Amino acid sequence: MMNDKYDDAIAYLTENPDEIEEAWGNPGGMEGRGGELFGYVGPDWQSSNNQMYDTRGVEAGTCGCLQQIRKAKSDGMDGKSGHMEMSHWPRLWREIASDRRIPIESVDITVDDLRVFAEWQRRIDILREQDAKVSA
Repeated sequence: MMNDKYDDAIAYLTENPDEIEEAWGNPGGMEGRGGELFGYVGPDWQSSNNQMYDTRGVEAGTCGCLQQIRKAKSDGMDGKSGHMEMSHWPRLWREIASDRRIPIESVDITVDDLRVFAEWQRRIDILREQDAKVSA
């Protein structure tokens, strides 16, 4: 099996664990150095401004990353509103928020957690690709 960008990101951050928090805090700026693992759960993995709208079409907030969604649930949020706490794919929010393998606090992310982030990002990439085909 060939390595993908997430395997490369894991390898980089395993060799440079002191850069995990920087990659988490600036995923787009750290592309090629682990940032891919911490992309936002929206159409544009690099943007913290993937806007979400409620059923009435009113802006309800923006998409977060995996850890932010997990933390939002621990803070009592439900994924229906919040700045950097939502998922572009609402049904996915509950699954991400309930995945106990994702650290609640960003400072707690270690090399041992990176495979979980890669697993989720691969799954999200499939949804991005499906959405791109539908809108094309």
